Amino acid sequence: MINQSYSNWEIIIVNDGSTDNSATILNQFSEKDNRIQLINKSNSGVSDTRNRGLEVAKGELVTFLDADDVWHATNLEKKVKFLILTDYDVVYSYCQMIDEQSKPINRILKGENNLKISDLLSLKANYNTAPSGIVFKKEVLHKIGGFDVNLSNNADQDILIQALASRFKFGVISEVLWNYRIHPENMSKNVDLLEKDSIYLFRKCEKQQLFHSYWFKQQCFSNLYLILAGSWWKNGNNKLRGLYFLLLAIVTYPASIALIFKKIVNEK
Repeated sequence: MINQSYSNWEIIIVNDGSTDNSATILNQFSEKDNRIQLINKSNSGVSDTRNRGLEVAKGELVTFLDADDVWHATNLEKKVKFLILTDYDVVYSYCQMIDEQSKPINRILKGENNLKISDLLSLKANYNTAPSGIVFKKEVLHKIGGFDVNLSNNADQDILIQALASRFKFGVISEVLWNYRIHPENMSKNVDLLEKDSIYLFRKCEKQQLFHSYWFKQQCFSNLYLILAGSWWKNGNNKLRGLYFLLLAIVTYPASIALIFKKIVNEK
């Protein structure tokens, strides 16, 4: 962060109840640079932590950097310039996936201008929604009330859906400007939390009438259930629950059988 080519920034570090010596180390940075502010608080989860940082942010533009993600040196410079020179309210960029040793994985998450709610609700592949790769005009986050404190794993997806529902415009820079780290501690590996958050989010969107038709809603829920089925089978070590969500996906949207069959064929 400190090595960004864009230097007109402030860093707000929110220490969410860490029990190691992180606060001591971070405090040394804040004492040396008045652009760095350290906030210590008791553990309250990722969404409340981000909202706390948002409360004290002074700039007109806001972004978030999770502890395990990495920005390229020109990340802020290019995204700030993009928002200044266009009429977009939010900008994100391509993302390189890396492993625990910071080695690139053969996968780049992309995107496109004018992102749509339907892209997120249908769980369209090859999109990234992590706040580490996104710069918002602060007014966007204020208008939608910040992050939903009921969510952890899916708070990232929700904040984008709420911004799109409020008709804010998303632009993309077609260049890899940050790295997303994959490791066993990723929240998505916690299948219990993934299930709880995903279903809560989709029910919330259903109440907000964000699905444009009944069958689109059924298809989206089916896609979600298929993901949960695979997650329980592979990461959750609970094949019975995996089968439950597989059957639920088929009952919810029978046409999903074709998708399941295609996936089985491709894996052979």
